[in-house]
Amino acid sequence: MTELAAEALLPRFSDLSFEKLSSVQPISFAETQERAASAILRLNTASQSCPALLLSGYPAVNYERVIMDLIDDCPTPFNRSFDLCYTENLKNPFRPIWLQLKSGTGPEFCDLLDDLFKLLRLRLDAEELVKKILKKQDNNEKLAEYLTELSAHVAQDGVFTHPVLMNLMIHQLQPQPPVIYARDLTWRSLFGAINYVTEQGSVYSNHHLLEAGLLREANGGYLIIPVDELLMKPQLWFKLHNALTTGYLDWSAPEDTPPQTPFFQPEATPLDIKLILVGDRISIAEFNLLDNEFAEKTFLRTDLVAEFPYDDDTQNLFIGLLSHIRNNWELLDFDAPAVKELMRFSCRLCEHQRILSFAENQLVALMQLANSIAKEQGAELISVLHIKAALAEQEYRLNYIVEQSDQSIVDEQMLLQTEGEVVGQINGLSVIQIMGHPYDFGEPVRLTATVHMGDGDVSDIERKAELAGHIHAKAMMIIHGYLSTLFGAENPSPLSANLVFEQSYSEIDGDSAALTGLCALLSALAQQPIYQHLAVTGAVDQFGNVQPVGGLNEKIEGFFRVCSIQGLNGKQGVVIPESNYLQLILSDEVVDAVKNGQFHIYPVGHVEEAVELLMGCPAGSIDDERTLFGRIRRRLDDLNGSASRNGLFSTFFRRFHTLVGLA
Repeated sequence: MTELAAEALLPRFSDLSFEKLSSVQPISFAETQERAASAILRLNTASQSCPALLLSGYPAVNYERVIMDLIDDCPTPFNRSFDLCYTENLKNPFRPIWLQLKSGTGPEFCDLLDDLFKLLRLRLDAEELVKKILKKQDNNEKLAEYLTELSAHVAQDGVFTHPVLMNLMIHQLQPQPPVIYARDLTWRSLFGAINYVTEQGSVYSNHHLLEAGLLREANGGYLIIPVDELLMKPQLWFKLHNALTTGYLDWSAPEDTPPQTPFFQPEATPLDIKLILVGDRISIAEFNLLDNEFAEKTFLRTDLVAEFPYDDDTQNLFIGLLSHIRNNWELLDFDAPAVKELMRFSCRLCEHQRILSFAENQLVALMQLANSIAKEQGAELISVLHIKAALAEQEYRLNYIVEQSDQSIVDEQMLLQTEGEVVGQINGLSVIQIMGHPYDFGEPVRLTATVHMGDGDVSDIERKAELAGHIHAKAMMIIHGYLSTLFGAENPSPLSANLVFEQSYSEIDGDSAALTGLCALLSALAQQPIYQHLAVTGAVDQFGNVQPVGGLNEKIEGFFRVCSIQGLNGKQGVVIPESNYLQLILSDEVVDAVKNGQFHIYPVGHVEEAVELLMGCPAGSIDDERTLFGRIRRRLDDLNGSASRNGLFSTFFRRFHTLVGLA
């Protein structure tokens, strides 16, 4: 049970080879996403019609920017974009038809068609112009058929519903494929619509009153849709699913809005798109429930990864990302110590010394705040002091609730001891999470245990009062299992116990108080006091092994805060699972206190180690009455009447041997 040194409470990084961040080659977030890049490559080469990719991310990620960067960086880009016209069906004016044109050629085609129309009207030879038009459109068969029909229609003095022959609905202005990110979706914005005109009481439409919609605009490229949009309006998804399956998008209206002219039905548009559905895991799980068939058919899935195990390559990627952020947001330069402080912040986000968070939105927020502070101070370079000042500012703006909690300690309304020793009373560590508030903080809690004659049951008062969740209830049952196995394997326990979180008035959950509760019960059973200058966190299994917990940094800092209020005495500290040591990225105040011997952090692997720290005596064996477990076993046997009863002489002889060290 070696106490952790101050150096173990923070991550350690390799030396940086630069003095200023500006000298580092920028790396975008997309360039760090090898899994997603692989998925985009496979999406581009997929042979099926209108394939879909499910991309799982995390809240606040900029899906649009990431996907566009991934598409730009893809070595085999997908680009089947084209210009799209709708024109009058010369055989049936109620059935406008589409014409697919080479990408970017729509305006030129319309101009040539106007010239052709004039020649036809004047009864002049237009054969060469027709050939020119078809040559520019790679002899498109459907276009050739239309031009033939147009020539015949004009020759027969046919009438037209609109003086302009073509509605150039989609015109590609860039050589790159269209990449459209859909927002605020409606039926009209996604699938387009037929607009109508009322004239002298009559309602009519024509090919110029057709509205394309995002799905047609994305034809030949990519359409990115947040899953949340489809979950809010599931009717959009089922229409979209049908269009992707058939490869055609018709002009039908929602069921609750029947068409005003039912005979006007434009030709369905062919689809050739790559669909990318994005969202976090919860949203995608809900989407799978919405359409389980599609979820099973969608083999192409990937994740955006925000956390990377630390090594030299990851460090270089992370620093490159910081350089990209600095360039993109036009921030002041950062020196090397400031970059290391950002790396420490990144590890804290992951709660792990050997994992870096690439969560760009949080890094951007901190770097922008530090940049603002540095500019206010007239600095030309952002230093570690500016990073720390930015963190301190953010802490100040969010910690009003913490101050209210601390005031209850100052006013002695929250009863917590950080010195002395008490039987059956122990300091636990908890994390407070408040709905709607982004700031989690640690708050110690006092647990007490009492025992009385009974049937060996451990009564969890939180659970009986319906103030505990299922995981907490499971932890209490594990405690009961451990005690029953250790002390009640041969004879039932004649003692029952009550365990309670004092001054707790809201629901609690989790198993991180299991070690705390178990130690309190052992203290009450043995009537052995617990040192109040220590606080405990940790889960346990039925064999007494201590297991890791979450929120460790906030928990430790919460108890340190209380100790500071009541006065540091050099003995205070916390007992934590030894498997949790890599989660430690503590504040400077705690690290300095550990360095100066004012605060202590003890990792333990088994409840027996915790007992020795908390009560100053070995847990030992149940057969050795000099140990804590032996005293508990003796007490239970005496109450059960199962202990050997050899009279006063036997008792005296046993105690005598204990005193002289022979027992």
